[in-house]
Amino acid sequence: MTAVVPVKPLALAKSRLALPAEQRRALALAFALDTISALSGSPLVAGVLVVTADPDVKRSVREWPVRLAFEGGTGMQSAVRAGCRAAASWRPGAGVAVVPADLPCLLGDDVTHVLMCARSSDAAFVPDRAGTGTTMLVCTQGTTVVAQYGPRSAAKHRALGLRSLDDAPARARHDVDTLDDLRLAVTLGVGPETAAVLASAHGALDQFAS
Repeated sequence: MTAVVPVKPLALAKSRLALPAEQRRALALAFALDTISALSGSPLVAGVLVVTADPDVKRSVREWPVRLAFEGGTGMQSAVRAGCRAAASWRPGAGVAVVPADLPCLLGDDVTHVLMCARSSDAAFVPDRAGTGTTMLVCTQGTTVVAQYGPRSAAKHRALGLRSLDDAPARARHDVDTLDDLRLAVTLGVGPETAAVLASAHGALDQFAS
């Protein structure tokens, strides 16, 4: 399985987090790095491909065992398409897992659980905590990736015939868009990059630091 991780330009990421721009940037990068680390920690993920145009993201993963693909737009759909094209060129015929870069609670074991559950379907997706959005989307070998991220994406993916993995681990369903999401993420346990940002920040982030 190849994991495709679209990462927005950090200046545009996490706009719904009610925090100063510098803190949003730092958290968006930390979320992405923890997501990538979790994917790399699953034995079912043979490669991670990061799709981004952001220079800070590129510098941060330069020494990591990942590949980079450039996508100059800001939309999730165009980034997914670019990532899937690059993944097909890199590892032809492999299955693809599309994973947004805002799952700071995700662990390697969660990734493995989702991918194992998805094996019995040509295509499956993980609904978010609210049940309306989508976190992970998995297409097995030889299946064309058809992603419909955005508002009510879970319903769109069901309508396309994708299997909904409703029993996916809570950490795989918990994307972070708002401060309430971030508070709950801390109770679930966040990755080391996110924890470091929360621990070192001052002012508005002190409430989240352990």
